Amino acid sequence: MAEQLKTEKRSIEESEAPTKKKQKLDTIPILRGRFKQRWLTKHSSLLKRSDESTGILISCNVNAETRALGQVTNCLETYITKLFPDHQSTWIRFEGPYDIDEVDQEECEEEGEKEKKEDKAERKERKFQAVDAACGGLVFFRFRVNVKPTEFVLKFMDYIKQLPEEEKKQELEKIRYTTRWIPFDYICPAITERIEKCFERVKQDHFNSDSKDTTVAIVTEIRNNILISKNDIIQTIAPLIPTNYKVNLKTPTLVIFVSVFKSACGITVLKDYYQRKKYNVMSYCQ
Repeated sequence: MAEQLKTEKRSIEESEAPTKKKQKLDTIPILRGRFKQRWLTKHSSLLKRSDESTGILISCNVNAETRALGQVTNCLETYITKLFPDHQSTWIRFEGPYDIDEVDQEECEEEGEKEKKEDKAERKERKFQAVDAACGGLVFFRFRVNVKPTEFVLKFMDYIKQLPEEEKKQELEKIRYTTRWIPFDYICPAITERIEKCFERVKQDHFNSDSKDTTVAIVTEIRNNILISKNDIIQTIAPLIPTNYKVNLKTPTLVIFVSVFKSACGITVLKDYYQRKKYNVMSYCQ
């Protein structure tokens, strides 16, 4: 009888014991393996001549790139339709040569063959293209729609922020593996001559006013590239900014954000950079 009571007590304790949650393991690194070959366009595709690439560079934890990739894909497809219902696809396969001679020729040829196969296999419109950022903790999506990345990110952040708390929580949960969403309206090879040439376009679009009230700051980031320094970038861009725009490093009206990731350089002009928590969607919207 005593033995039976002990057995029953043990079974009750086991049933009442809290179940241990399964620990989420890190995903397979996106920087290698078949996943990369299948789902990411090669990094060199950002370096094609006359191909004015635009897109979003998204930060995440180093071991969570695959989860972030899936979340961002779903988010972009959902919100481009919701926020820009009249958008149109602008994807055209580019046949021209690459923008710098240092790019591996075999890699270029492989990328060209891959795009040809995709043309035949996929008849549906491609609005976004996941591109290998060649850096851990980063995912890059090229825009194939007639919407500027800056317009999309600003509207997306403001839309999420104004949602009721419960709905906002649900939407942020869908992108919980991401942090900063930096939109790039300009992409060029990461060499000073090409950065200078690219910034001339930036200057025409954003620095053509005679106003003396607008202040600027240059923010730079470099990953996986030892051939260019932050000082090189600042010395290249600073002389090109019109003199009526004064420098303000603490509360600038506009931030010229320059990010070098391996062989590519993204340039963008961001409003309210610090007020928007450096474009960290989670921090800004919570």
